[in-house]
Amino acid sequence: MTDKAGYTTAVGLDREINAWANTTMAAVLGGFAAIAAANTLVMTDLARRRELGVLRLIGSTRRQVMGMVRWEALLVTLAGIALGSGIALATLIPIMNALTGEAPYIPPVVYGSFVAATLLLGWASTSLPARAAMR
Repeated sequence: MTDKAGYTTAVGLDREINAWANTTMAAVLGGFAAIAAANTLVMTDLARRRELGVLRLIGSTRRQVMGMVRWEALLVTLAGIALGSGIALATLIPIMNALTGEAPYIPPVVYGSFVAATLLLGWASTSLPARAAMR
C-alpha cells in the first residue's frame, strides 16, 4: 500500500467491513430486545388468566375481552415507541452535533418499519397468549 489507490482501496474495505459489523451487531441487539419484550408480554398475559376468566364470568363476551387486550397492547406499544424514540433522540442529537454539527437523519422508511415491527410484536405477544388463556 505505497500508492494512493491502494490506500483508498484499503480504507474503503475497512469502512465496508465496519458498516457490516455495525449492522450485524444492531440486528443482534435488536433481536435480543425483541425477544425480551415479547417474553415479558407473553408472561404478563398468561399471569392474567384469572382476570380474563373473571371478566368472562361477569358477562363480558370473548370479543369484548380480546378488544380490551388489544387496546391495552396498543397503548403499551405506543408508549414504548414514544419513549424509545425520545431516548434515542436524546442520545443521538448531542453525539451527531459533536461529530458532524448536524442533526441526525433517520430515513422515514426505516423508522416506519421499526414502528410497524414493534406494533406487530406487541399485538402478537398479547393477543395470542390472551386467546390461549381464555380457553
